[in-house]
Amino acid sequence: MGLVKITGQIGRTEDQLVEAEFLFDTGGSCTAIPPRLRQQLGLIPGTPARTQLADSSIVDIELTWAYLRLNGREGSVPVEIIDVPEPMMGVTALEALGMKVNPVSGELEVVWPFQAPPTMWRIRAKP
Repeated sequence: MGLVKITGQIGRTEDQLVEAEFLFDTGGSCTAIPPRLRQQLGLIPGTPARTQLADSSIVDIELTWAYLRLNGREGSVPVEIIDVPEPMMGVTALEALGMKVNPVSGELEVVWPFQAPPTMWRIRAKP
């Protein structure tokens, strides 16, 4: 399929979004962002965790949540905080928003005909 870049918005809440370009990782489950972007977004502290990379190495990460908006669809998704050269989007983010990447065109396609699944979490800023 080659490299697929996806432009979206990510932030702590739906009211605090910044535009970001993601490299779509067909082998990755969670969205991964570098610590500097986590700080810029002001994401809530996460849970220490470990993950396995494509080269089979195990690394320590922080697992938290962010609000994501892509092509008019939005919701909260799990995010790994890890030293990556650029933000990477995993399949759980697209599945949560009812989307997929077409392997031929590299374009995002809607899988669900409705805006978001009924159980979609929404993180809101405290007043």
